[in-house]
Amino acid sequence: MLKSIEVMRQYFPALMSALPATMELLLISVIIALFLGLLLAWGRLGKNKAANVISYVIISFMRGTPMMVQLLLVFILIPLVAYSNGIDTSSMNPSVYAIISFSINEACFFAEIFRSAYMSIDNGQIEAATSLGMGRMQIFRRVILPQGAIAALPNTSNMIIELMKNTSIASVIGVYDILGKAQQLGKNNYGRGQLELYIEAGIIFWILGLIILSITNLIQSHISRCDRKGASIHV
Repeated sequence: MLKSIEVMRQYFPALMSALPATMELLLISVIIALFLGLLLAWGRLGKNKAANVISYVIISFMRGTPMMVQLLLVFILIPLVAYSNGIDTSSMNPSVYAIISFSINEACFFAEIFRSAYMSIDNGQIEAATSLGMGRMQIFRRVILPQGAIAALPNTSNMIIELMKNTSIASVIGVYDILGKAQQLGKNNYGRGQLELYIEAGIIFWILGLIILSITNLIQSHISRCDRKGASIHV
């Protein structure tokens, strides 16, 4: 037991050195995915048939294929397309490919979450807000956003945690997150301390997941309080 603890203590700095790479992949991908997810959800909910079909095809493909396949397609296709247009991508950081792949994948799941959240809002509230003379932006800010955010946050946080765990896939193109670093260290040391490495990596991911859940719970509570406060003011 003491030997295992000593091995974990020895490897801890090396594992934590990969934390910035994990957080970079996660945070940038999530920010981009939130924006793209809103666009895709708008395409699915709007009356424009072309936008609806394009959004549906993208969402269906990204949700129906493995993330590793998507990552490899991005990693291979972008340099090929760039090269055919006279652009050299040999010096591009591999993290860029991972972020592009993760962002598009996550956006498709976010789009369905946002669409479901929007559809869960009682249409009568939107009609009532319209009858009171509210414009589109007012209706979005006062009716759709608070209720939609509360409905979407639990599934959104689950998808963020899922992406955090899947950042290890980026190791196939040379981007090492915490788990990728653990695998690398295990191979470099011929399997010595491999069990301790994976246990330690699991604990780090677990703690990160708890932090994400705590943040989303705080955001959800804040939105709920603001929504109740706004409702009481209007009454």
